[in-house]
Formats: sequence, structure tokens, C-alpha cells
Amino acid sequence: MPDPGETAVAARFRDVTVEFRCPDPADTAHLRYYLSDHLVPDGSPVDLAVRLETEDGGSFTAALGTAATKRVRWRTPAGPWWLYEEWSTRARLPSPVPPFGLPPLRDLVRIRHGAAAAAPDGSARALAVTGDSGAGKSVLLLHLLRQGWGFVSDDLLVTDRQEKGRLHYYGRPVGIRERSLPLLPWLDATLLEDAPLLPTRWGRTWMVRPQRLGRCAPADQPLRLAWRLHLTRGARFESRTDGPTSHVTWDPQLHLEELLAVCPLPAGGGDAHAA
Repeated sequence: MPDPGETAVAARFRDVTVEFRCPDPADTAHLRYYLSDHLVPDGSPVDLAVRLETEDGGSFTAALGTAATKRVRWRTPAGPWWLYEEWSTRARLPSPVPPFGLPPLRDLVRIRHGAAAAAPDGSARALAVTGDSGAGKSVLLLHLLRQGWGFVSDDLLVTDRQEKGRLHYYGRPVGIRERSLPLLPWLDATLLEDAPLLPTRWGRTWMVRPQRLGRCAPADQPLRLAWRLHLTRGARFESRTDGPTSHVTWDPQLHLEELLAVCPLPAGGGDAHAA
């Protein structure tokens, strides 16, 4: 149970229930929004506890991006608290929300930077989109959702550690950057009105629940990773295919139609795993 003065929210990932303990109710509200697809009732049996701390006991969320000292600790039910990381301006380790890098989840899944969408034909095949930050992964994901693909994840790819080529749903919000809005002329501006707005190194970014942007893949149905699209920013459009993986160089301002043309069609592409 949380200590006096703490608030808590519980979520489940891959049948592992995690209790996040927070110093401020605002942090709990923030987590409930981000993890709404994974929430379980308070008081559920806990497999892993994660404690978010600030030096002054204030809001952890408000301290992000500032020089205030922040700490994350974790423990399993029978173990002591372990320090995951302490930092001020910039963390070095992956975010503990979600805690895929902590036991027992780290023995079940692998994570990498990317987005994913499920084919619109109901075949349980998925496309993974990888590339550096700013390569246009979220822009492409939004266009795929508009074309009937199903949301699987944004920013994180969650793959199975035991079964190669199996991909899992992770329902965090989609980051829509202000500078990307001209590339999304069909986007209903009312979708952004009540979404959290965060300052990022890419400018202002709205965090929008995926259900508001299109359909979502079933949260409890693993998908087969059938295709991968790796994006790189560049002045000229170039595409090279290597089995189920396509390497594309593009400028999101200039080459959106060309990129959509090389995305796999629901009826094609086979089931070769794009590891």
C-alpha cells in the first residue's frame, strides 16, 4: 500500500500488475490519462511497485524538464526498494512508465523506439515504423490510422522476448507536434483542445488518446510483425526494400504521397517477420 502522503495508480502490462506511487495527485491524474488502456482497479494484487520521488516532495510531472532532483525506485512484493535512477536535468535510462525495463516485465518483452499499426484486413499482421526522433514516424502513423490501419503503439515498440516476431499493443497517447499540423490538414482541431500540451525539443506537442484518432488493435491480441519501414530524413526521396523491411529517405514536407505508396498493402507483403 502507498505510504501516507502518496497517491497511487495501478496498471497491467502482459499480465503483470504495476502500482505507481506518486508524490502528488496531479501525477496520478497524469498517469491515469497516459495509461488508461491498461488500468486495473486500485487494490489489485501487485507484482511490481514503482515509486516516483522529487527532492521537495512536490509533483514529479511538474519537475520533469527542470533541474529539480528526481528519483525512481522499484521493488517486487518480497524485495526491498531499489534505486532505478536519480537525475536532475536529463535522465539516462529509459522511462519507468511503462516499466518494461524492470523485472518481471524485462524478462517478457523487448522494447525499441518506434511506432506500429495493424493491417486493416483483420489478419493480425503489423507494420513497425522505426527511425530517429523527428524522422516522421508519428506523422505516418496518423495517416495510416486515417486509411483504416489500427493503432498498436507510438514511440515504443513492444516485442515478445520468447517468440520472435510477436508484437504487443501499448496504448499510450500519440504525440502530435505543432510543426506537423500542416501535414495533417484533415485533422479535426477539436481533438487537440483538451489534450495535454507539452513543451518538447521539437516544439509544442499535444498528447492525444489513440481512440480519438482512429481504431485501435485489440489490446489482448498479439500481432505478427510482418513488415518494417525505417525512416530517415533527407532532401531526396529514396526507397530500398530488403525482404520485409523498406528503408526510406524522405522529407515529410515533400514526399508524403511517395511514402504512402511504398507502405505495404493489406493483401500483400507475406508474413516474413521483420525482426
